[in-house]
Amino acid sequence: MAGWRRGRWLGDRTHEMAEILIGSDKARSKRGPCVVTVGAFDGVHVGHQDIVRTAIATARDRGVSSCVVTFDPHPAAYAGIEGFRYLTSLDDRLEYLDATGVDVIRVLPFDADLAKTPPDEYIRDVLVGGLGAVAVVVGATHRFGRGGKGDVALLDHMSAHLAFTVQLVPATLWNGEIISSSRIREAVSDGRMADAREMLGRPYSLLGEVVEGDHRGAELGFPTANLAPPPRRVLPALGIYAAIAEAGGTAYPAGVHVGPVPTFGCEKPTIEAHLLDFEGDLVGRRLRLSLLRRLRGIVRFDNREELARQIGQDLDLVRSVVADHQ
Repeated sequence: MAGWRRGRWLGDRTHEMAEILIGSDKARSKRGPCVVTVGAFDGVHVGHQDIVRTAIATARDRGVSSCVVTFDPHPAAYAGIEGFRYLTSLDDRLEYLDATGVDVIRVLPFDADLAKTPPDEYIRDVLVGGLGAVAVVVGATHRFGRGGKGDVALLDHMSAHLAFTVQLVPATLWNGEIISSSRIREAVSDGRMADAREMLGRPYSLLGEVVEGDHRGAELGFPTANLAPPPRRVLPALGIYAAIAEAGGTAYPAGVHVGPVPTFGCEKPTIEAHLLDFEGDLVGRRLRLSLLRRLRGIVRFDNREELARQIGQDLDLVRSVVADHQ
Protein backbone atom coordinates (compact mmCIF):
# COMPACT_ATOMS: atom_id res chain seq x y z
CA MET A 1 0.00 0.00 0.00
CA ALA A 2 2.93 2.35 0.48
CA GLY A 3 2.98 5.01 -2.17
CA TRP A 4 -0.74 4.81 -2.96
CA ARG A 5 -2.02 8.31 -3.60
CA ARG A 6 -5.35 9.95 -4.28
CA GLY A 7 -4.60 10.08 -7.99
CA ARG A 8 -5.78 6.48 -8.00
CA TRP A 9 -9.32 7.75 -7.64
CA LEU A 10 -9.00 11.11 -9.38
CA GLY A 11 -6.89 10.11 -12.32
CA ASP A 12 -3.23 11.09 -12.66
CA ARG A 13 -2.90 14.83 -13.21
CA THR A 14 -1.24 15.38 -16.58
CA HIS A 15 -2.30 19.02 -16.96
CA GLU A 16 -1.31 22.27 -15.36
CA MET A 17 -3.27 23.12 -12.26
CA ALA A 18 -6.31 25.30 -12.75
CA GLU A 19 -6.20 28.98 -11.89
CA ILE A 20 -8.40 29.31 -8.79
CA LEU A 21 -10.05 32.65 -8.09
CA ILE A 22 -11.92 33.06 -4.80
CA GLY A 23 -13.96 36.05 -3.69
CA SER A 24 -16.42 38.35 -5.40
CA ASP A 25 -13.90 40.71 -7.02
CA LYS A 26 -11.45 38.07 -8.20
CA ALA A 27 -14.03 35.50 -9.23
CA ARG A 28 -16.02 38.03 -11.28
CA SER A 29 -13.00 39.63 -12.95
CA LYS A 30 -13.14 39.25 -16.71
CA ARG A 31 -10.20 37.37 -18.18
CA GLY A 32 -11.25 37.07 -21.81
CA PRO A 33 -13.69 34.78 -23.67
CA CYS A 34 -14.41 31.42 -22.05
CA VAL A 35 -16.78 28.48 -21.98
CA VAL A 36 -18.51 28.46 -18.61
CA THR A 37 -20.31 25.84 -16.55
CA VAL A 38 -21.92 26.79 -13.26
CA GLY A 39 -23.11 24.88 -10.23
CA ALA A 40 -22.73 24.05 -6.56
CA PHE A 41 -20.93 20.84 -7.60
CA ASP A 42 -21.19 19.33 -4.12
CA GLY A 43 -19.44 15.98 -4.33
CA VAL A 44 -18.19 16.61 -7.90
CA HIS A 45 -19.91 13.36 -8.83
CA VAL A 46 -19.85 11.54 -12.16
CA GLY A 47 -22.65 13.70 -13.57
CA HIS A 48 -20.80 16.88 -12.62
CA GLN A 49 -17.64 15.51 -14.18
CA ASP A 50 -19.47 14.84 -17.46
CA ILE A 51 -20.68 18.44 -17.57
CA VAL A 52 -17.25 19.91 -16.79
CA ARG A 53 -15.49 17.72 -19.35
CA THR A 54 -18.04 18.75 -21.97
CA ALA A 55 -17.23 22.39 -21.20
CA ILE A 56 -13.52 21.64 -21.52
CA ALA A 57 -13.99 19.96 -24.90
CA THR A 58 -16.16 22.82 -26.17
CA ALA A 59 -13.58 25.37 -25.04
CA ARG A 60 -10.80 23.53 -26.85
CA ASP A 61 -12.86 23.40 -30.03
CA ARG A 62 -13.36 27.17 -29.82
CA GLY A 63 -9.82 27.97 -28.82
CA VAL A 64 -10.81 29.67 -25.55
CA SER A 65 -10.38 28.84 -21.87
CA SER A 66 -12.71 26.59 -19.89
CA CYS A 67 -14.15 27.89 -16.64
CA VAL A 68 -16.07 26.34 -13.75
CA VAL A 69 -18.04 28.68 -11.50
CA THR A 70 -19.06 27.36 -8.09
CA PHE A 71 -20.26 28.87 -4.84
CA ASP A 72 -19.30 29.09 -1.20
CA PRO A 73 -21.31 28.53 0.88
CA HIS A 74 -23.61 26.10 -0.88
CA PRO A 75 -26.91 27.85 -1.72
CA ALA A 76 -28.77 25.36 0.48
CA ALA A 77 -26.48 26.16 3.40
CA TYR A 78 -26.97 29.89 2.84
CA ALA A 79 -30.74 29.39 2.79
CA GLY A 80 -30.53 27.61 6.14
CA ILE A 81 -32.22 24.44 4.94
CA GLU A 82 -32.58 22.26 8.02
CA GLY A 83 -30.36 19.20 8.06
CA PHE A 84 -28.31 20.16 5.01
CA ARG A 85 -24.88 18.52 4.97
CA TYR A 86 -22.01 18.74 2.49
CA LEU A 87 -20.50 15.82 0.61
CA THR A 88 -17.26 17.73 0.12
CA SER A 89 -15.43 20.61 1.74
CA LEU A 90 -14.52 23.55 -0.46
CA ASP A 91 -10.89 22.39 -0.57
CA ASP A 92 -11.90 18.92 -1.75
CA ARG A 93 -14.34 20.36 -4.27
CA LEU A 94 -11.59 22.50 -5.78
CA GLU A 95 -9.20 19.55 -5.93
CA TYR A 96 -11.73 17.30 -7.63
CA LEU A 97 -12.67 20.03 -10.11
CA ASP A 98 -9.01 20.69 -10.85
CA ALA A 99 -8.54 16.98 -11.58
CA THR A 100 -10.89 17.31 -14.57
CA GLY A 101 -8.35 19.53 -16.36
CA VAL A 102 -10.42 22.73 -16.39
CA ASP A 103 -8.44 25.94 -16.95
CA VAL A 104 -10.06 28.26 -14.40
CA ILE A 105 -12.16 27.70 -11.28
CA ARG A 106 -14.02 30.71 -9.90
CA VAL A 107 -15.60 30.63 -6.45
CA LEU A 108 -18.36 33.18 -5.97
CA PRO A 109 -19.52 33.98 -2.43
CA PHE A 110 -23.17 33.02 -2.23
CA ASP A 111 -24.42 36.01 -0.28
CA ALA A 112 -27.50 38.22 -0.11
CA ASP A 113 -26.51 40.16 -3.23
CA LEU A 114 -26.12 37.05 -5.35
CA ALA A 115 -29.20 35.36 -3.89
CA LYS A 116 -31.43 38.29 -4.86
CA THR A 117 -30.01 38.79 -8.36
CA PRO A 118 -32.78 38.37 -10.96
CA PRO A 119 -32.07 35.58 -13.47
CA ASP A 120 -31.75 37.90 -16.47
CA GLU A 121 -29.28 40.15 -14.65
CA TYR A 122 -27.33 37.08 -13.56
CA ILE A 123 -26.92 36.04 -17.20
CA ARG A 124 -26.08 39.53 -18.44
CA ASP A 125 -23.90 40.84 -15.61
CA VAL A 126 -22.31 37.70 -14.15
CA LEU A 127 -22.01 35.11 -16.91
CA VAL A 128 -21.48 37.32 -19.95
CA GLY A 129 -20.47 40.75 -18.67
CA GLY A 130 -18.48 39.51 -15.68
CA LEU A 131 -16.98 36.22 -16.86
CA GLY A 132 -16.90 36.70 -20.63
CA ALA A 133 -18.92 33.59 -21.45
CA VAL A 134 -19.19 32.76 -25.15
CA ALA A 135 -20.85 29.44 -24.32
CA VAL A 136 -22.65 28.13 -21.23
CA VAL A 137 -22.68 24.37 -20.60
CA VAL A 138 -25.29 23.06 -18.14
CA GLY A 139 -27.53 20.14 -17.31
CA ALA A 140 -31.19 20.26 -18.26
CA THR A 141 -32.35 20.86 -14.66
CA HIS A 142 -29.97 23.76 -13.98
CA ARG A 143 -31.57 26.64 -12.06
CA PHE A 144 -30.16 30.04 -11.17
CA GLY A 145 -31.02 33.59 -10.12
CA ARG A 146 -33.39 34.82 -7.44
CA GLY A 147 -35.57 32.01 -6.15
CA GLY A 148 -34.00 29.60 -8.64
CA LYS A 149 -36.37 30.93 -11.29
CA GLY A 150 -33.82 31.01 -14.09
CA ASP A 151 -33.68 27.94 -16.31
CA VAL A 152 -32.39 26.63 -19.63
CA ALA A 153 -35.27 28.23 -21.52
CA LEU A 154 -34.21 31.68 -20.28
CA LEU A 155 -30.58 30.97 -21.19
CA ASP A 156 -31.72 30.04 -24.72
CA HIS A 157 -33.86 33.16 -24.98
CA MET A 158 -31.08 35.53 -23.94
CA SER A 159 -28.28 33.79 -25.81
CA ALA A 160 -29.27 35.33 -29.15
CA HIS A 161 -29.26 38.86 -27.70
CA LEU A 162 -25.97 38.48 -25.82
CA ALA A 163 -24.03 36.47 -28.41
CA PHE A 164 -23.39 33.25 -26.48
CA THR A 165 -24.49 29.68 -27.06
CA VAL A 166 -26.08 27.16 -24.70
CA GLN A 167 -25.05 23.53 -24.61
CA LEU A 168 -27.10 20.97 -22.69
CA VAL A 169 -25.48 17.86 -21.26
CA PRO A 170 -27.79 14.85 -20.84
CA ALA A 171 -28.32 13.59 -17.31
CA THR A 172 -25.94 10.86 -16.17
CA LEU A 173 -27.76 7.75 -14.95
CA TRP A 174 -26.82 5.01 -12.52
CA ASN A 175 -29.14 2.05 -12.00
CA GLY A 176 -31.68 3.78 -14.21
CA GLU A 177 -31.92 6.97 -12.14
CA ILE A 178 -30.26 10.38 -12.41
CA ILE A 179 -27.11 10.78 -10.35
CA SER A 180 -27.51 13.67 -7.92
CA SER A 181 -25.80 14.98 -4.82
CA SER A 182 -28.99 14.33 -2.85
CA ARG A 183 -29.03 10.71 -3.95
CA ILE A 184 -25.41 10.28 -2.88
CA ARG A 185 -26.08 11.89 0.51
CA GLU A 186 -28.82 9.33 1.06
CA ALA A 187 -26.53 6.45 0.08
CA VAL A 188 -23.80 7.61 2.48
CA SER A 189 -26.28 8.14 5.31
CA ASP A 190 -27.54 4.59 4.77
CA GLY A 191 -24.01 3.15 4.78
CA ARG A 192 -24.27 2.09 1.11
CA MET A 193 -20.67 2.99 0.32
CA ALA A 194 -20.46 0.97 -2.90
CA ASP A 195 -23.44 2.89 -4.30
CA ALA A 196 -21.90 6.20 -3.27
CA ARG A 197 -18.58 5.20 -4.85
CA GLU A 198 -20.24 4.35 -8.17
CA MET A 199 -21.99 7.71 -8.33
CA LEU A 200 -19.00 9.74 -7.12
CA GLY A 201 -16.44 7.94 -9.23
CA ARG A 202 -14.29 7.46 -6.09
CA PRO A 203 -14.87 6.36 -2.48
CA TYR A 204 -16.63 8.75 -0.16
CA SER A 205 -14.07 10.18 2.24
CA LEU A 206 -13.80 12.18 5.43
CA LEU A 207 -10.86 14.52 6.00
CA GLY A 208 -10.03 16.06 9.34
CA GLU A 209 -7.49 16.59 12.08
CA VAL A 210 -6.55 13.75 14.39
CA VAL A 211 -7.33 14.66 18.00
CA GLU A 212 -6.39 13.12 21.33
CA GLY A 213 -8.66 10.21 22.26
CA ASP A 214 -9.33 8.08 25.32
CA HIS A 215 -6.77 5.40 24.29
CA ARG A 216 -9.36 2.63 24.61
CA GLY A 217 -8.16 1.01 21.40
CA ALA A 218 -4.55 0.98 22.56
CA GLU A 219 -5.60 -0.81 25.75
CA LEU A 220 -7.08 -3.55 23.56
CA GLY A 221 -3.99 -3.74 21.35
CA PHE A 222 -5.53 -1.74 18.50
CA PRO A 223 -4.49 1.93 18.80
CA THR A 224 -6.74 4.31 16.91
CA ALA A 225 -6.55 7.74 15.36
CA ASN A 226 -9.53 9.81 16.48
CA LEU A 227 -10.84 12.10 13.77
CA ALA A 228 -12.58 15.32 14.69
CA PRO A 229 -15.91 15.15 12.81
CA PRO A 230 -15.70 17.51 9.81
CA PRO A 231 -18.26 20.32 10.27
CA ARG A 232 -21.55 20.05 8.37
CA ARG A 233 -20.44 16.93 6.51
CA VAL A 234 -22.58 13.93 5.66
CA LEU A 235 -21.62 11.14 8.06
CA PRO A 236 -22.13 7.49 7.19
CA ALA A 237 -24.50 5.20 9.03
CA LEU A 238 -23.21 4.09 12.41
CA GLY A 239 -21.04 1.02 12.11
CA ILE A 240 -17.65 -0.50 11.34
CA TYR A 241 -16.08 0.22 7.95
CA ALA A 242 -13.26 -1.05 5.78
CA ALA A 243 -11.36 1.99 4.57
CA ILE A 244 -8.16 3.38 3.16
CA ALA A 245 -6.53 5.89 5.48
CA GLU A 246 -4.16 8.46 4.00
CA ALA A 247 -1.67 10.41 6.09
CA GLY A 248 1.23 12.37 4.66
CA GLY A 249 0.68 11.04 1.14
CA THR A 250 0.89 7.37 2.13
CA ALA A 251 -2.13 5.13 2.56
CA TYR A 252 -2.91 2.18 4.77
CA PRO A 253 -5.78 -0.30 5.12
CA ALA A 254 -7.88 0.81 8.06
CA GLY A 255 -10.77 -0.32 10.17
CA VAL A 256 -13.01 2.66 10.99
CA HIS A 257 -15.52 2.89 13.83
CA VAL A 258 -18.31 5.46 13.40
CA GLY A 259 -20.62 5.78 16.37
CA PRO A 260 -20.80 5.23 20.13
CA VAL A 261 -18.75 2.64 22.03
CA PRO A 262 -21.39 0.89 24.17
CA THR A 263 -18.97 -1.74 25.52
CA PHE A 264 -17.18 1.08 27.36
CA GLY A 265 -20.40 2.92 28.24
CA CYS A 266 -19.61 5.71 25.80
CA GLU A 267 -22.73 6.99 24.03
CA LYS A 268 -21.09 9.94 22.28
CA PRO A 269 -20.46 9.09 18.60
CA THR A 270 -16.81 9.03 17.60
CA ILE A 271 -14.81 8.45 14.42
CA GLU A 272 -11.85 6.19 15.18
CA ALA A 273 -9.50 4.48 12.72
CA HIS A 274 -7.00 1.70 13.30
CA LEU A 275 -4.37 1.86 10.56
CA LEU A 276 -2.88 -1.49 9.67
CA ASP A 277 0.91 -1.64 9.24
CA PHE A 278 1.32 1.84 10.71
CA GLU A 279 3.41 2.89 13.68
CA GLY A 280 3.56 6.42 15.01
CA ASP A 281 1.49 9.25 16.39
CA LEU A 282 -0.98 11.08 14.16
CA VAL A 283 -2.33 13.58 16.69
CA GLY A 284 -2.41 17.04 15.14
CA ARG A 285 -2.03 15.71 11.60
CA ARG A 286 -4.63 15.62 8.85
CA LEU A 287 -6.07 12.24 8.02
CA ARG A 288 -8.30 11.19 5.15
CA LEU A 289 -10.53 8.14 5.49
CA SER A 290 -11.89 6.75 2.21
CA LEU A 291 -14.73 4.43 3.19
CA LEU A 292 -15.09 1.31 1.06
CA ARG A 293 -17.63 -0.94 2.78
CA ARG A 294 -19.76 -1.06 5.91
CA LEU A 295 -18.84 -4.33 7.60
CA ARG A 296 -21.34 -4.43 10.46
CA GLY A 297 -23.31 -2.35 12.91
CA ILE A 298 -22.38 -1.20 16.40
CA VAL A 299 -22.60 -3.99 18.98
CA ARG A 300 -22.28 -3.99 22.77
CA PHE A 301 -20.01 -6.81 23.89
CA ASP A 302 -20.11 -8.42 27.34
CA ASN A 303 -16.40 -7.86 27.95
CA ARG A 304 -13.23 -6.45 26.43
CA GLU A 305 -11.96 -9.86 25.36
CA GLU A 306 -15.00 -10.43 23.13
CA LEU A 307 -14.59 -6.95 21.65
CA ALA A 308 -10.89 -7.55 20.95
CA ARG A 309 -11.64 -10.85 19.19
CA GLN A 310 -14.26 -9.16 17.03
CA ILE A 311 -11.90 -6.31 16.15
CA GLY A 312 -9.31 -8.87 15.02
CA GLN A 313 -11.91 -10.50 12.76
CA ASP A 314 -12.99 -7.11 11.44
CA LEU A 315 -9.41 -6.21 10.53
CA ASP A 316 -8.91 -9.50 8.67
CA LEU A 317 -11.92 -8.55 6.57
CA VAL A 318 -10.57 -5.01 6.12
CA ARG A 319 -7.41 -6.40 4.49
CA SER A 320 -9.50 -8.49 2.11
CA VAL A 321 -11.80 -5.60 1.15
CA VAL A 322 -8.92 -3.19 0.56
CA ALA A 323 -7.01 -5.80 -1.47
CA ASP A 324 -10.04 -6.16 -3.75
CA HIS A 325 -9.78 -2.45 -4.56
CA GLN A 326 -6.16 -2.48 -5.69
